[in-house]
Amino acid sequence: MLPHVSRQPVQFEEKAVLIGLLLFSLLLLFIVYALDPAITRSLIAETGLFELVSPPLWITLAALCLFKLGANNRWGWGTAALAAIFAAREADWHKAFTADSIFKHAFYRSTEISATQKFWGGLAAAASVVVLLWMLVACVRHICKTKAWRRAWGRLTLLSIALMVFTKICDRLENTIKVDYGILLSAHESALFHMHEEGIEMLLPILFAVALLVWAKDRARLGATAV
Repeated sequence: MLPHVSRQPVQFEEKAVLIGLLLFSLLLLFIVYALDPAITRSLIAETGLFELVSPPLWITLAALCLFKLGANNRWGWGTAALAAIFAAREADWHKAFTADSIFKHAFYRSTEISATQKFWGGLAAAASVVVLLWMLVACVRHICKTKAWRRAWGRLTLLSIALMVFTKICDRLENTIKVDYGILLSAHESALFHMHEEGIEMLLPILFAVALLVWAKDRARLGATAV
Protein backbone atom coordinates (compact mmCIF):
# COMPACT_ATOMS: atom_id res chain seq x y z
CA MET A 1 0.00 0.00 0.00
CA LEU A 2 1.04 3.60 -0.51
CA PRO A 3 2.23 5.22 2.68
CA HIS A 4 0.04 7.84 4.30
CA VAL A 5 0.66 11.21 2.70
CA SER A 6 -0.96 14.63 2.77
CA ARG A 7 -3.46 15.74 0.17
CA GLN A 8 -1.90 16.03 -3.27
CA PRO A 9 -2.70 19.16 -5.31
CA VAL A 10 -4.57 18.70 -8.57
CA GLN A 11 -2.12 17.26 -11.09
CA PHE A 12 -1.66 17.89 -14.81
CA GLU A 13 -3.14 14.48 -15.65
CA GLU A 14 -6.35 15.32 -13.80
CA LYS A 15 -6.73 18.62 -15.63
CA ALA A 16 -6.01 16.92 -18.96
CA VAL A 17 -8.64 14.25 -18.29
CA LEU A 18 -11.31 16.80 -17.30
CA ILE A 19 -10.59 19.00 -20.32
CA GLY A 20 -10.56 15.94 -22.58
CA LEU A 21 -13.93 14.78 -21.24
CA LEU A 22 -15.43 18.22 -21.73
CA LEU A 23 -14.17 18.43 -25.32
CA PHE A 24 -15.39 14.91 -26.03
CA SER A 25 -18.86 15.77 -24.69
CA LEU A 26 -18.95 18.91 -26.85
CA LEU A 27 -17.95 16.80 -29.86
CA LEU A 28 -20.83 14.39 -29.18
CA LEU A 29 -23.17 17.36 -28.84
CA PHE A 30 -21.97 18.73 -32.19
CA ILE A 31 -22.39 15.36 -33.93
CA VAL A 32 -25.93 14.90 -32.62
CA TYR A 33 -27.23 18.40 -33.37
CA ALA A 34 -25.16 19.52 -36.36
CA LEU A 35 -24.48 16.43 -38.48
CA ASP A 36 -26.58 13.89 -40.32
CA PRO A 37 -28.47 11.60 -37.88
CA ALA A 38 -27.11 8.63 -39.84
CA ILE A 39 -23.67 9.41 -38.42
CA THR A 40 -25.02 9.18 -34.87
CA ARG A 41 -26.77 5.89 -35.64
CA SER A 42 -23.60 4.44 -37.15
CA LEU A 43 -21.54 5.41 -34.09
CA ILE A 44 -23.87 3.87 -31.49
CA ALA A 45 -24.80 0.77 -33.50
CA GLU A 46 -23.72 -2.67 -32.29
CA THR A 47 -21.19 -2.69 -35.14
CA GLY A 48 -20.34 0.99 -34.76
CA LEU A 49 -17.04 2.63 -33.90
CA PHE A 50 -17.63 2.84 -30.14
CA GLU A 51 -18.50 -0.85 -29.84
CA LEU A 52 -15.63 -1.98 -32.07
CA VAL A 53 -12.96 0.04 -30.26
CA SER A 54 -14.01 -0.84 -26.68
CA PRO A 55 -12.89 -4.52 -26.48
CA PRO A 56 -9.29 -3.88 -27.67
CA LEU A 57 -9.01 -1.00 -25.19
CA TRP A 58 -10.13 -3.22 -22.30
CA ILE A 59 -7.69 -5.95 -23.38
CA THR A 60 -4.90 -3.35 -23.50
CA LEU A 61 -5.87 -2.25 -19.98
CA ALA A 62 -5.71 -5.88 -18.80
CA ALA A 63 -2.17 -6.19 -20.15
CA LEU A 64 -1.20 -2.87 -18.56
CA CYS A 65 -2.54 -4.05 -15.19
CA LEU A 66 -0.36 -7.15 -15.33
CA PHE A 67 2.65 -5.10 -16.38
CA LYS A 68 2.29 -2.31 -13.80
CA LEU A 69 0.80 -4.21 -10.87
CA GLY A 70 2.72 -7.44 -11.42
CA ALA A 71 1.66 -10.89 -12.51
CA ASN A 72 2.55 -12.44 -9.16
CA ASN A 73 -0.03 -10.76 -6.92
CA ARG A 74 -3.79 -10.60 -6.57
CA TRP A 75 -4.03 -6.98 -7.71
CA GLY A 76 -2.37 -7.71 -11.04
CA TRP A 77 -4.42 -10.78 -11.86
CA GLY A 78 -7.62 -9.45 -10.31
CA THR A 79 -7.68 -6.16 -12.21
CA ALA A 80 -6.55 -7.88 -15.42
CA ALA A 81 -9.34 -10.47 -15.06
CA LEU A 82 -11.87 -7.71 -14.44
CA ALA A 83 -10.71 -5.78 -17.52
CA ALA A 84 -10.91 -9.00 -19.58
CA ILE A 85 -14.49 -9.56 -18.37
CA PHE A 86 -15.44 -6.05 -19.50
CA ALA A 87 -13.74 -6.72 -22.84
CA ALA A 88 -15.79 -9.88 -23.26
CA ARG A 89 -18.95 -8.01 -22.27
CA GLU A 90 -18.29 -5.24 -24.81
CA ALA A 91 -17.59 -7.88 -27.47
CA ASP A 92 -20.97 -9.49 -26.64
CA TRP A 93 -19.39 -12.77 -25.59
CA HIS A 94 -22.03 -13.03 -22.85
CA LYS A 95 -24.50 -13.98 -25.59
CA ALA A 96 -22.24 -15.19 -28.39
CA PHE A 97 -22.29 -18.87 -27.40
CA THR A 98 -25.79 -19.09 -25.94
CA ALA A 99 -29.33 -18.34 -27.10
CA ASP A 100 -29.51 -15.19 -24.95
CA SER A 101 -27.45 -13.11 -22.52
CA ILE A 102 -26.22 -15.17 -19.56
CA PHE A 103 -26.81 -12.15 -17.33
CA LYS A 104 -30.58 -12.04 -17.97
CA HIS A 105 -33.14 -13.85 -15.83
CA ALA A 106 -35.07 -14.82 -18.94
CA PHE A 107 -32.14 -16.96 -20.07
CA TYR A 108 -32.53 -19.30 -17.09
CA ARG A 109 -36.34 -19.30 -17.11
CA SER A 110 -36.65 -20.17 -20.78
CA THR A 111 -37.79 -23.71 -21.61
CA GLU A 112 -36.28 -23.42 -25.09
CA ILE A 113 -32.70 -23.20 -23.81
CA SER A 114 -30.92 -26.44 -22.98
CA ALA A 115 -29.78 -27.31 -19.47
CA THR A 116 -26.20 -27.52 -20.74
CA GLN A 117 -26.27 -23.92 -21.96
CA LYS A 118 -27.82 -22.79 -18.67
CA PHE A 119 -25.16 -24.65 -16.67
CA TRP A 120 -22.13 -23.29 -18.51
CA GLY A 121 -23.71 -19.87 -18.91
CA GLY A 122 -24.53 -19.73 -15.21
CA LEU A 123 -21.01 -20.86 -14.30
CA ALA A 124 -19.46 -18.11 -16.44
CA ALA A 125 -21.86 -15.50 -15.06
CA ALA A 126 -21.19 -16.57 -11.46
CA ALA A 127 -17.41 -16.45 -11.98
CA SER A 128 -17.70 -12.97 -13.48
CA VAL A 129 -19.82 -11.73 -10.57
CA VAL A 130 -17.39 -13.23 -8.02
CA VAL A 131 -14.43 -11.45 -9.64
CA LEU A 132 -16.41 -8.20 -9.85
CA LEU A 133 -17.50 -8.30 -6.19
CA TRP A 134 -14.05 -9.39 -5.01
CA MET A 135 -12.32 -6.52 -6.77
CA LEU A 136 -15.04 -4.05 -5.75
CA VAL A 137 -14.63 -4.90 -2.06
CA ALA A 138 -10.82 -4.90 -2.33
CA CYS A 139 -10.85 -1.55 -4.14
CA VAL A 140 -13.20 0.09 -1.62
CA ARG A 141 -11.09 -1.17 1.30
CA HIS A 142 -7.90 0.05 -0.37
CA ILE A 143 -9.36 3.48 -1.12
CA CYS A 144 -10.65 3.88 2.45
CA LYS A 145 -7.45 2.59 4.05
CA THR A 146 -5.14 4.82 2.03
CA LYS A 147 -7.59 7.76 1.74
CA ALA A 148 -6.94 7.56 -1.98
CA TRP A 149 -9.09 10.61 -2.72
CA ARG A 150 -6.14 12.64 -1.45
CA ARG A 151 -4.01 11.44 -4.35
CA ALA A 152 -4.39 12.14 -8.07
CA TRP A 153 -4.63 8.45 -8.97
CA GLY A 154 -7.38 7.93 -6.40
CA ARG A 155 -9.42 10.86 -7.66
CA LEU A 156 -9.04 9.65 -11.25
CA THR A 157 -10.13 6.15 -10.23
CA LEU A 158 -13.20 7.50 -8.43
CA LEU A 159 -14.02 9.67 -11.44
CA SER A 160 -13.81 6.63 -13.71
CA ILE A 161 -16.13 4.65 -11.45
CA ALA A 162 -18.57 7.58 -11.31
CA LEU A 163 -18.57 7.79 -15.11
CA MET A 164 -19.26 4.06 -15.30
CA VAL A 165 -22.36 4.65 -13.17
CA PHE A 166 -23.24 7.63 -15.39
CA THR A 167 -23.25 5.41 -18.50
CA LYS A 168 -25.69 3.02 -16.81
CA ILE A 169 -27.96 5.96 -15.95
CA CYS A 170 -27.84 7.09 -19.59
CA ASP A 171 -28.71 3.56 -20.66
CA ARG A 172 -31.77 3.23 -18.40
CA LEU A 173 -33.03 6.78 -18.03
CA GLU A 174 -34.99 7.14 -21.28
CA ASN A 175 -37.01 3.98 -20.75
CA THR A 176 -37.50 4.70 -17.04
CA ILE A 177 -38.95 8.18 -17.49
CA LYS A 178 -41.08 6.93 -20.38
CA VAL A 179 -42.61 4.01 -18.47
CA ASP A 180 -42.82 5.57 -15.00
CA TYR A 181 -43.59 9.20 -15.84
CA GLY A 182 -44.83 9.19 -19.43
CA ILE A 183 -42.07 11.57 -20.54
CA LEU A 184 -40.91 11.14 -24.12
CA LEU A 185 -37.54 12.47 -25.22
CA SER A 186 -37.02 14.08 -28.60
CA ALA A 187 -34.93 12.27 -31.19
CA HIS A 188 -31.97 14.56 -30.48
CA GLU A 189 -32.25 14.16 -26.71
CA SER A 190 -32.45 10.38 -27.01
CA ALA A 191 -29.45 10.32 -29.35
CA LEU A 192 -27.47 12.51 -26.95
CA PHE A 193 -28.04 10.07 -24.08
CA HIS A 194 -27.04 7.09 -26.23
CA MET A 195 -23.97 8.86 -27.59
CA HIS A 196 -22.77 9.64 -24.07
CA GLU A 197 -23.51 6.11 -22.91
CA GLU A 198 -21.55 4.45 -25.70
CA GLY A 199 -18.89 7.15 -25.99
CA ILE A 200 -18.02 7.31 -22.30
CA GLU A 201 -18.07 3.50 -22.10
CA MET A 202 -15.44 3.47 -24.83
CA LEU A 203 -13.30 5.93 -22.85
CA LEU A 204 -13.50 4.05 -19.52
CA PRO A 205 -10.50 1.74 -20.09
CA ILE A 206 -8.44 4.77 -21.14
CA LEU A 207 -9.42 6.62 -17.96
CA PHE A 208 -8.59 3.64 -15.76
CA ALA A 209 -5.27 3.29 -17.60
CA VAL A 210 -4.43 6.93 -16.89
CA ALA A 211 -5.26 6.42 -13.21
CA LEU A 212 -3.02 3.34 -13.14
CA LEU A 213 -0.11 5.15 -14.77
CA VAL A 214 -0.47 8.07 -12.34
CA TRP A 215 -0.51 5.54 -9.48
CA ALA A 216 2.68 3.93 -10.81
CA LYS A 217 4.39 7.33 -11.00
CA ASP A 218 3.23 8.19 -7.48
CA ARG A 219 4.41 4.83 -6.16
CA ALA A 220 7.84 5.23 -7.73
CA ARG A 221 8.23 8.73 -6.35
CA LEU A 222 7.16 7.75 -2.82
CA GLY A 223 9.22 4.58 -2.83
CA ALA A 224 6.32 2.23 -1.99
CA THR A 225 7.31 -1.41 -2.06
CA ALA A 226 3.89 -3.03 -2.42
CA VAL A 227 0.54 -2.41 -4.06
